[in-house]
Amino acid sequence: MAEPLPYRDFYYPLNVFMHILTLEEGEVRHLHYGLFEREGESIGQAQEHSTALLLEHLPPPPARILDVGCGLGTTVARLTAQGYDAEGITADARQAAFARIPRIRVARFEDFVSHSPYDALIFQESSQYIDSDTLFARARDLTARVIVLDEFGTGTLHRLDKFLQAASANGFRATEEIDVSAKAIPTIDYFRARLPSYRERLIADLGITSQQVDDLIRSGEQYRANYANGTYVYRLLRLERDARQNG
Repeated sequence: MAEPLPYRDFYYPLNVFMHILTLEEGEVRHLHYGLFEREGESIGQAQEHSTALLLEHLPPPPARILDVGCGLGTTVARLTAQGYDAEGITADARQAAFARIPRIRVARFEDFVSHSPYDALIFQESSQYIDSDTLFARARDLTARVIVLDEFGTGTLHRLDKFLQAASANGFRATEEIDVSAKAIPTIDYFRARLPSYRERLIADLGITSQQVDDLIRSGEQYRANYANGTYVYRLLRLERDARQNG
């Protein structure tokens, strides 16, 4: 009997995306969008571009870094290998167990406390799950530098202007903003193209329904349209505050 998929019971639709990546690429190393630099790149290469862009904006090692919403811990492991004093937190115990990396703790950022400051906090597609005001109020007590790589829009996503207003209210200002929306869009197309062909495997292997696959296809179409008309955008933000400010 085949071993059960280690991510089968991850929340939907994350388990769907992880299974497609496993079937197509042979493994899952990242849970975030890729940034496609040229036609014909694999999604794995594009995801590496995304992480590279994030890391370009960090202070040099041995800086102390907290990866908030660290996913499978791939970035934490890379930072540690490069000489950083890096650790990660995730609110999802299943992801932490999947990662099997010692420097990952299960914790909500909203409740996270550290007895010494960080040189930077990074949020790679995790800021969208945290209230903006809470995020920057908590960050203010932990660091003078925040690096965000995430999508912004309406509905469940943060509006970019409101996000920056929350940053400003807590003493942070954007010192760099890079629009990488066009490079992120092919990630949506990657999964849209594969969902129909993997329908039966997804249903059999993950225990989801055909309706759930249909819902993801429709959601992908709407997501693609929202990026095309500018309702959704994907940004790299570097936010800094005067380290002399007190919390």
